[in-house]
Amino acid sequence: MPAALSRRSFLALTAGAAALVAACGAEEPGAVAKDGSVTVKHAFGETRIPAPPTRVVSAGLTGQDDLLALGVVPIAVTDWFGGEPFALWPWAQPKLGGAHPVVLSLAEGIQIDQIASLNPDLIIATNAGLDSDTYTKLSEIAPTVAQNGQDAFFEPWKDQATTIGQAVFKYDEMQTLIAGVDEKFITAGTDNPQFAGKKVVLLQGRLDRGEPQALTPGWRTEFLTQMGFVIAEDPGSADLLIWCTESDEEQATLLADPEIAGLGRRNLFTGKELAGAIAFASPLSYPVVAEQLPPRLAQALA
Repeated sequence: MPAALSRRSFLALTAGAAALVAACGAEEPGAVAKDGSVTVKHAFGETRIPAPPTRVVSAGLTGQDDLLALGVVPIAVTDWFGGEPFALWPWAQPKLGGAHPVVLSLAEGIQIDQIASLNPDLIIATNAGLDSDTYTKLSEIAPTVAQNGQDAFFEPWKDQATTIGQAVFKYDEMQTLIAGVDEKFITAGTDNPQFAGKKVVLLQGRLDRGEPQALTPGWRTEFLTQMGFVIAEDPGSADLLIWCTESDEEQATLLADPEIAGLGRRNLFTGKELAGAIAFASPLSYPVVAEQLPPRLAQALA
């Protein structure tokens, strides 16, 4: 995963109706109000979505995965990395169904004018790095869902997935998908009891000033602990180092370091698709990790 990013109004509500919608949303996440709307809370307040959306823009880096997992095909997606067609990786491509979404970029900030030209009825910007000014501008175009406040770009994957599930009126379906992902990793651990207690570190695919860099925050390694592993605080104390390398060139560069090369079988290099699946951390990408990574971990630890 890259170390850094190179980067129409609302229907009127009476005060009483607004309070009712907010209270309902607070008690039952994803609940549909009597008027057919849902209300989603986020870092800049609340967004009321009057009806299931049909023209959704994914303005953040990975929201397209969450939408497609629910069968919602966005009219625009945002490119992150990898150079994949329509900014969709292999695990998400089949969900596109022949659609050709517009590809946006965050390299120079959110493309507000281009988004406006698409006439969306919902803008998903949970990991788009929104500030309050940009949120306001997007909200003038269509109901906009921002990050929940923990991180402007990468909040915990389950939080983002849950928020997007609410916004597209598919909260329960998303909760089922999240539970299914958890079960896949737990099952992988059950099928590989040798994983229990082994110390591992999940690392970026390149060195930073000559030093390995762990992928943080902690939610990014939850899938490993679900399989029974322990996350080592120091790479030197780990039984296995998992390098999220995206190419043979990155792997070769790491192995050119004598200390890393000397670790031998303690190194596991992911390759592009697996590194991308770990980075996207979504209901679509994590099943790829659950399928591809455990056999390689078992082989490395044999």
